[in-house]
Amino acid sequence: MDSYLPIYAGKPEDVTWVGFGSGAGTNLRECARVIPPAALLTDKPSAGLLSLNIFADTPKIVLNGYRSCGSWVQARGDPEREAEYGRRSVQFNTDILSELRSFEERSGRHIDLIVLGGYMRLILDPLLGGFPDMIVNVHPSYLPLTGRTNGENIHRAYTGDDAVFDALMDGARSTRSSVIIVDGKADHGEILTQGPELLVDDEGLRIFSQTCSSSFMHGPVTEAISEEQRAYADGHQSRQKEASDWPALTTALRMIANGRIALGLNKELFGEWRYVFVDGKRMPYTGFEVKP
Repeated sequence: MDSYLPIYAGKPEDVTWVGFGSGAGTNLRECARVIPPAALLTDKPSAGLLSLNIFADTPKIVLNGYRSCGSWVQARGDPEREAEYGRRSVQFNTDILSELRSFEERSGRHIDLIVLGGYMRLILDPLLGGFPDMIVNVHPSYLPLTGRTNGENIHRAYTGDDAVFDALMDGARSTRSSVIIVDGKADHGEILTQGPELLVDDEGLRIFSQTCSSSFMHGPVTEAISEEQRAYADGHQSRQKEASDWPALTTALRMIANGRIALGLNKELFGEWRYVFVDGKRMPYTGFEVKP
């Protein structure tokens, strides 16, 4: 018999979640329409989410991530600067954890879930350890497996910031978003839900028909990336947000609040991940599929 633990086991009306965001906050806005958040946290004082009407009465925690951590773009490629960025990021996560614990004390509420909605900073210990299996993120890919599925050399394709573009360059005819547990590795945690597929239209198929290659599947992309391809990928990802991000994320939030999603106790899935259970039923690697 399978052994598993629900991500949240309290009463649905008592679930306390905090949204993390760095930008416009549309993903968090959609979640708030399902269950209002207890608080918001942003690493960007100018983030648009701070001015959304739906969050007018929501407590907000504002920390300046750039001032605390610096710029990864500027640090990347320089070992010393990368190391310094990492050290400062750990301290930033320490500061976030302190702020969340202070919020819990002030409000008398225990945080049950953290939802990342366009949050652009690293999630590291001690924040990860403070909220184990309680941080979820939405990623714009179905995260297919490459390598050998016996656990050796297995990894996910279409991780990182360019997931949609990489999939389109590889000839994908559709894309979809995944809600995953945040576990400290890039886009690595267990898949809880996947949103509906968004088909690539005829224009997209034409634009990408000449360059179906990606660094994940076939080595480095050697063809020149046209402005047309980049523009289409950006537009497709924007459409995917509404078509797949929002259904996947709001469904996950609602199901977690109702105690319907649980995690297995051991990494039995390809030796890399725990099984996800919905209503006591073991899900495949791709998690719970959200229908259109």
